[in-house]
Amino acid sequence: MLRPLHFVCLLLLAPLCAGATRPKWATFTVASANLSDNTTQAYDDPGIRILQALQPDVLAIQEFNYRLGTSQDLVRRLFGPDWHFAREKGGARLPNGVVSRYPIVAHGQWEDPYVGNRSLFWATVQIPGPKPLHVVSVHLVQNRAERRIPEARHLLQLIRKQFPEDDYVVLCGDLNVNTRDSEALAELTKWFDDSAQPADQEGNPNTNAKRNRPYDYVLPNPALAPTHAATVLADQKFPGGLVFDSRLWNPLPPPVEWEDTVRDLQHLPVLKTFRVPLAE
Repeated sequence: MLRPLHFVCLLLLAPLCAGATRPKWATFTVASANLSDNTTQAYDDPGIRILQALQPDVLAIQEFNYRLGTSQDLVRRLFGPDWHFAREKGGARLPNGVVSRYPIVAHGQWEDPYVGNRSLFWATVQIPGPKPLHVVSVHLVQNRAERRIPEARHLLQLIRKQFPEDDYVVLCGDLNVNTRDSEALAELTKWFDDSAQPADQEGNPNTNAKRNRPYDYVLPNPALAPTHAATVLADQKFPGGLVFDSRLWNPLPPPVEWEDTVRDLQHLPVLKTFRVPLAE
């Protein structure tokens, strides 16, 4: 039987023992998704089910519209009432935004002089650990490579000016590039890292509906890139990250349905995983 003094000593030592086993790392996932339907350019059941299955900790979302309600209604339906979100202001027809399991402590937007119906959006997320994560959600101009190149150059200048060099920054979005050899992507990867390239079970990295163009990206900056880790979903492992195509899964991760990817969606989502230290 423990004497009172021994019991008090154990209580005092417990925090020290617990501290010895505290985790040193935090693992989180970041997704980029332009999963609105091709008719209304708003989110509907197929895109919603896919995001519910992926359950990303941080989501950079494009065409942040919901035909059955507000953006808050969409976030609640996707992930529940405790999640955080920020969306660009100003009435853009195809707004960008960020949704997060973790608190969003700041957000803002930059005008995009190369396309008129959306802005370049950013949000600062307080992930576990000493550094925040700055998430940039973008939707670059479509079918105009001659405009997309200066647009990418302009975007990178804004990002480098806005955020501290050593913070974690991730650029996400629908870049609308036809190949990974595009000049616009080359501009962005002068600082951002594309060495870990997400793919599906068959090794296909393309994210448009026809699966022949790499439109969508999750690109870490030099501070975040070394923390990249393999993505695991439903016991399947994807070393470079995941491009999710519902037709390649058996069994399907719930609540996805087999035809969700082809039900009038414009894109497939991209998911990457990062493992960051909890102390400097």
